[in-house]
Amino acid sequence: MNINGIAIAVALAALAGSATADITINHGSSAGSYGTQLNFDEVGGPTGVVDPVAWAAIGVTELQAGDGQPIVDDHDSFNGGWGLGSGNSFFGNFGVFMTFSDDVTEFSTQVWDPSGPPTLFGGGLGVFVFNDGVEVTSSFSQGLEITPAWGGIGDTWIDITTTNGMVFDEVRILGFGFSPTTYVDDMSWNMVPAPGSLAIVGMSLLGIRRRRSA
Repeated sequence: MNINGIAIAVALAALAGSATADITINHGSSAGSYGTQLNFDEVGGPTGVVDPVAWAAIGVTELQAGDGQPIVDDHDSFNGGWGLGSGNSFFGNFGVFMTFSDDVTEFSTQVWDPSGPPTLFGGGLGVFVFNDGVEVTSSFSQGLEITPAWGGIGDTWIDITTTNGMVFDEVRILGFGFSPTTYVDDMSWNMVPAPGSLAIVGMSLLGIRRRRSA
């Protein structure tokens, strides 16, 4: 998706107002830690300008920046200390956009952005949650006015949880400052296995039982 397409999609998401009470977005000083984790410090992981599909093997079909130039680097050290945590983080001009291969029930990540507090003239941070291309909730529709952390000040954690069988497969995070530059790190999520995967697991277990009974 190019930057114009992303900008339009985010604008439409902000206006959609299709929130559901079965998905909750929290912003705070901590968050849940879920089954699959990505902190961008993995041995052999990509750095520099990265391929958005680099993490497809762990269920992230695309991890993209708003300008199409996603970068993984030790941004805190490179920029003289912005309070971005230790090690590498993922950087996206004009937002960070992630899509998962299967449905997700929980997701958390640390986020930094210099957009500042929300005002009538801009600022603040938006979190938009989609399922099958349809917005299911957002921080705006939940009345969550997020002031992003920056320079070691503010809460860094975003935590998205679900109830009553609700799922999602896409998260978009975007600051609304004059020039939004968003950093994420320490991502984790719980993914619902696809039906085909469950069938393979079931067949494997059946094979084990047959060998034991032979």
